[in-house]
Amino acid sequence: MKTFFAFAATFVSVAVAAVANNNNADQSAAALDYLMTNSPAGHQAKEDGPAPPGCYWDGTAPLCAGSCPTGYTEKERGSCGDGACCWTGYKVLCCKD
Repeated sequence: MKTFFAFAATFVSVAVAAVANNNNADQSAAALDYLMTNSPAGHQAKEDGPAPPGCYWDGTAPLCAGSCPTGYTEKERGSCGDGACCWTGYKVLCCKD
C-alpha cells in the first residue's frame, strides 16, 4: 500500500509541475481534469458493487490481476470491485463453490 501512495504522490507531483509551468488557463484546466480522471485519487469513487455473502473481490489496484483460488468460482469481472479502480487488468468477484 505504501508503494501505491508513493506512486500516486509522484504522479501528482509531475502533473502539478506540468500545470504550474503552463500559463494558459484552458490547458491548465484540461490537465487538472486529466489528472483527476486518471489518477488513483480520481478512481477511488467508482465501484462495481459490494461482494455478497460468501464472496470477495480479488485483485489489487492500480495493477490488477485478480483470480479465484481453488474452491471459489469467478462470478463477475470489473475494473473497480468494491474499492480503488484498476489501471490495468481486472478485479474478479470470487464466490465459494
